[in-house]
Amino acid sequence: MRLARTARIGLLLGPLTLLLVAPGPARATVNDPGLCRQWALPAIGAPDAWATGTGAGTTIAVVDTGVDLQHEDLQTKVVAGANFVDSNRPPQDDVGHGSHVAGIAGAATNNGHGVAGVAPDARIMPVKVFDASGHTTTDTNGKGSVEAGIEYAADHGATVINLSLGDTGALAVLGPSFATAINDAWNKGSVVVVAAGNSGDPNSSFITSSNFRNEPAVVVTALKRDGTKATYASTVGAAKWGLAAPGGAGDGPPDDNVLSTWWASGQRNSYALAAGTSMAAPQVAGAAAILRSLGLSPQQTVDRLLATARDIGDKGDDTTYGHGALDLKAAVAGLHPAPGGLRAGGECTAPAAGTGPSPGTAGRTPTTAVTRARSTTSIAAPAGSGVSMPPAGSVDVPVAAPTPDSTTSAAPARAGPVATTGRQGHSGRDRRPWLLAALAAVLLAGAAVLAAGSIRPKPG
Repeated sequence: MRLARTARIGLLLGPLTLLLVAPGPARATVNDPGLCRQWALPAIGAPDAWATGTGAGTTIAVVDTGVDLQHEDLQTKVVAGANFVDSNRPPQDDVGHGSHVAGIAGAATNNGHGVAGVAPDARIMPVKVFDASGHTTTDTNGKGSVEAGIEYAADHGATVINLSLGDTGALAVLGPSFATAINDAWNKGSVVVVAAGNSGDPNSSFITSSNFRNEPAVVVTALKRDGTKATYASTVGAAKWGLAAPGGAGDGPPDDNVLSTWWASGQRNSYALAAGTSMAAPQVAGAAAILRSLGLSPQQTVDRLLATARDIGDKGDDTTYGHGALDLKAAVAGLHPAPGGLRAGGECTAPAAGTGPSPGTAGRTPTTAVTRARSTTSIAAPAGSGVSMPPAGSVDVPVAAPTPDSTTSAAPARAGPVATTGRQGHSGRDRRPWLLAALAAVLLAGAAVLAAGSIRPKPG
């Protein structure tokens, strides 16, 4: 009788056991053709972190030159934004800088096009505060477009605000209200990330007027591919929250710079290699978005980024690298994974002969926010992407540090929104942990039944 009962229970539990050991749905494998050229992503541990979190439910405000709203790697990510240069127009990029920053932070990922973003599922809020010449505006109340843009982003739910403002010339647009805007944004729940600047002075930063000793912002300097500070990059100075992240070399081989989305006049779906602390800041912004998506508060997010950074330079917190090099893999370690996730896939291999990217043609140097950049690189489309490229690579390193004009305009405090599309989704979400827990409970109950049957006294 016990044998028959055991057999019946075995028939019941057998299929459940097979379900328990069968592999769950595979995580989606990133298929962006430019991924193999994005050395900065593995440098910060992003592909490893994607199994834990992808930034879903967060919004990164790119306060910059706007974003290419029709770009194949950005259009599905864009939410309503604002234009503080011309309130009658959408926040369309007309420089390239803002699009490059946006792509680094959160380009559409696993869509078979272009590049991947640090936070693949984060949304992008385009906030245009610079015109095509790198100039800002001031409204009739004396509020600068940068401050107005920060205020707009915080008021409209930006989880993270990225400020890749550029260079020493930025001091002309950062008045006393700049620190106030950052404090207000922090108080409203936004993590503010600021590029340290490209002055090239190893002992100073463009933010030396305040040093960010008290302002709640993460200040980011730039690292080269070998992990050392780029020669153009300003240090983090006395900022209380300092970090270092990949920003590119600014010279040497083109691929030693950072590949991302770009805007170029008369072209669609452009990509470019660029370098600067402007490229380092959105690496941190994307990392912050992932931590926020995993349930961390703004303060917990900053604390974890700083605590898990790889110590480089002088031991401990220093004025060059701050708390060290961004390590997103370490930052998400031990956190409860969000549903779904991504994996980077197999090893990157060089394209076959005749199928690789072709170099771009030298031409006009694009103008970046605040800084007029010099071109030191040729650029090429990611292998297999079939997209066009701008005529020259942009390096966010100044030849000179021009002072942007502060032009007076009647730009309203809040510009109209731009139409949006839904964010990029992913397939293959991994719900296996919940299935395992449920089946384990069933197996335990079955084991209890078997045990009870085996110790029942025999009939006399």
